[in-house]
Amino acid sequence: MRNSTFAETKIRKRSMFILLAVLIGWMILIFRLFQIQILSYDQYKANVLSNVQKTSTSKATRGEIYDSQMNKLAANYTVYRVFISPHDIEEDQETSIAAGLSEILGVDYYTILQKAQKKYRYDETILKKASDEQAEAVQKFKKDNGYKTQIYLEAMQARYYPYGSMAAHVIGVLGTDGGLTGLEYMYNGYLTGENGKMTIAKDATGAPIYSSYDSFIDASNGANLVTTIDRRIQGALETQLKAAYENATPLNRVTGIVMDCNSGAVLAMATYPTFDLNSPFELDEASQLVLSESGIDPSDEAYVQKQTDLLYTLWSNKAVTEPYEPGSTFKVITAASALEAGVVTFDDEFTCSGRFRNASCHVKRGHGTHPFRYGLQQSCNPTLMQVGELLGTSLFMKYFEQFGYKEKTGIDLPGEARSIYHATSNFFLDELDSYAFGQAFKVTPIRHITSIAAVANGGYLLQPYIVDRIVDDDGKILFQHLTEPLRQVVSSGVCDQISEVLEEGVSGNGQAKNAYVAGYKISAKTGTSEQLDSFVRDENGNLIFDDNGKLISTGYVVGSTIAFAPSDDPQVIALIVVDTPMSDKKFGGYVAAPYIAKLMDEILPYIGIDRVYSETTLKNMQFRMWGFTGDTHWSTSGAKSLVNRYGVECIVVGSGNKVMYQVPRKGEIIMKSDGVVYLYTGNTRPEYNIEMINVVGKSVAVAYNQLKRLGLNVVVSGSVNTPTSTEAIVNKQSVEAGTFLTKGNVVEIIAYYEGQNA
Repeated sequence: MRNSTFAETKIRKRSMFILLAVLIGWMILIFRLFQIQILSYDQYKANVLSNVQKTSTSKATRGEIYDSQMNKLAANYTVYRVFISPHDIEEDQETSIAAGLSEILGVDYYTILQKAQKKYRYDETILKKASDEQAEAVQKFKKDNGYKTQIYLEAMQARYYPYGSMAAHVIGVLGTDGGLTGLEYMYNGYLTGENGKMTIAKDATGAPIYSSYDSFIDASNGANLVTTIDRRIQGALETQLKAAYENATPLNRVTGIVMDCNSGAVLAMATYPTFDLNSPFELDEASQLVLSESGIDPSDEAYVQKQTDLLYTLWSNKAVTEPYEPGSTFKVITAASALEAGVVTFDDEFTCSGRFRNASCHVKRGHGTHPFRYGLQQSCNPTLMQVGELLGTSLFMKYFEQFGYKEKTGIDLPGEARSIYHATSNFFLDELDSYAFGQAFKVTPIRHITSIAAVANGGYLLQPYIVDRIVDDDGKILFQHLTEPLRQVVSSGVCDQISEVLEEGVSGNGQAKNAYVAGYKISAKTGTSEQLDSFVRDENGNLIFDDNGKLISTGYVVGSTIAFAPSDDPQVIALIVVDTPMSDKKFGGYVAAPYIAKLMDEILPYIGIDRVYSETTLKNMQFRMWGFTGDTHWSTSGAKSLVNRYGVECIVVGSGNKVMYQVPRKGEIIMKSDGVVYLYTGNTRPEYNIEMINVVGKSVAVAYNQLKRLGLNVVVSGSVNTPTSTEAIVNKQSVEAGTFLTKGNVVEIIAYYEGQNA
């Protein structure tokens, strides 16, 4: 009995122990389950999903960049990344894959072979940007050889610039991680967009398991920029900058800007030498020569640094990032300030003896006594210094600030530099004298043209801009630039006076006469500034003067010209800056003004501004036909020589040595620019096989071009006397439609603007 009781007790204790152990085990298990399913649910869920889910990225397409006419300046196209999975390549497949891909893609065979042998890798890139043709060939190679899991292609977007180097400094360089310069950098946030993501659960075989955890996020493409740049005007500017560069061979490049002076919209901006946006990391020929002649060992780190520095200089937008001394072009601001302050009029007289204080005039003997208008047209330094002194330091600095020279323009391009100028507390008479004719301070080209645009547009200071609007792929406008004047600096009356005086200097005998364009009124000012850092200094850094008290200089200058037109209703303003020209003639009137003229000659007709020739100008442009077939027939050589002397094309028909017939007839008028004279010799005679067409009701430009294509000489009269007008309509023609004419016959078209009476 006693033993039974003991055994039962022992069993009961053991059972209790086991029960307690089981309870503890259950408690631990329950706690662990609670920890896994409740406390650490998110962590374990993520672990599970990471093992069964496949996430792929849907890349956003970068926004495109357009000019103002919706021509693409920066676009995208599809390329293919070709890659292999070495882990899935059998040893006996390595050489076949390397040989096949090498032949198709042009990649080194041994490079591909080495990558194929990295068995621990699942992704080795063979070529980042394969073309459509290459991708198609790779697909065929895969299919023909059964390389389903060994070779892959991934479609990608690549940047492409249809016009190569056009507007390169404005558009900017695109790097691997986004924009590096220009608009590509400034608007990178808008252009980039957001990548999409697709997450799908898969089983052990790789088949999709559709669940509530699947996630689909569409890619959001980047927005598109519509700029103010006009491709035609940009091309015209770049052509003239290249010509100016080749003529002047400057040490520090050339730059130029064309702006709508009434809105601040930049129609063109360029720097030369430039670079190709499709291969921006390649140095231009001039920079490569500098690198080659540097004497640095190509294996040295200094060589790489020099190469990088040259590349950054090439990318630098000189119009925005490099201040320069504007020289005499700044005299426009001095004049506007003095006229607005009422301290001077254009009729006030000043005397120039060739020197004033420590500055000399470009005319050594001086300009004598003359009205202020003449002094401005002749760019007389002593005259402008005297005008500056009439203003005084306080008033001068007030207008200097009002015209914006103490602040950045705020243009939507990166790297805009500040002006370099004296503090008011350190601005005295000597500084005033120099500032009055544009020396002793520096401003960027974009700052200078923006400030002078205020004189062109009636006195309003504007903020220049490049991007007009930002739109998405559906055309929805995300941003629209609105033009609001910052302030009115001077009155419209003062601006009108300056425009007129500057135009008189261009059409007359002023220093800016090389900016003249026949048929247009151009207001222009040239500038030649002696660079501050070109003055010679002694060992202590002090400036050295010659015996006449003049600073000794290396002769390095900046030549420039600024112009706006038409003078009586300015629409555009342009600036060309040639930095440190090395040509014989370094003045702005030679290295910049002729190219401003050619630029305006192309821009103004393009934007719809008609030429209007004065009677004197028109007469100089016409050729009144001589008579070569009188009692004594002229020799063909003598007649042709005379016609050519007037700049008119002459075509001799036949093989005789005497002029038997001529077209046009004696006394008829043709244009020198595109007129043609036909001289018939021997037995040849004019053939009247051209049937006159009806051009009444057509624009002058259309009618003129159609008649010229027929081989006729055309004269325009009526409200206009220029053949480029797209607004004036032909009201009459001197020869009726259906009449048969010969090449060289003269047809007069009489045109009027709509609403005018004939």
